[in-house]
Amino acid sequence: GPEPSFITARVIADTGGAFAHSLILNAGSRDGVRKGQAAVTGRGLVGRIAGVGTRSARILLITDLNSRIPVMVGANPTRAILAGNNSDRPKLVHLPSGETVAVGDRVVTSGHGGALPRGLAVGVVTQVNENGIRVQPFTRRSRLEYIRLLDFGLDGILKGPLPKSAPAGKKRGRPGNTKARR
Repeated sequence: GPEPSFITARVIADTGGAFAHSLILNAGSRDGVRKGQAAVTGRGLVGRIAGVGTRSARILLITDLNSRIPVMVGANPTRAILAGNNSDRPKLVHLPSGETVAVGDRVVTSGHGGALPRGLAVGVVTQVNENGIRVQPFTRRSRLEYIRLLDFGLDGILKGPLPKSAPAGKKRGRPGNTKARR
């Protein structure tokens, strides 16, 4: 596929806690950040952009309870959903019946839904038992300092709101002082 464009940003806040796993970056819409962009490090997927301001953006981490990412598992790719659960090891859910997953199987994004591209490294299966299938992400939240935001030009399911148009008869532009300068 086409080469993605990217933006590198620094983590300036970890807003996470017991109930949320997200990070704040020092790049926003003025830098080209858009909702839905993949957030990665050299090791793999960290999350995706969930909110964008003018000068900052929020990443929803793959470990967050609200995160659901379509993935493929193992050498004979099995489709599943990586579901964050506010722990360091998210679960694999919605596996097709009859499919087997083993400890050590690699997990990558599937590209389904058009939100993320296919093949981004996510993690490795570390637990398979009656309590579920757990994945150890390749990246650790505590070690995140710089993040690369990839833009593959995918809109998928995360389309943002359309820009508001200016009311008829009014000009768009910077608000300014109408008094004459001296």
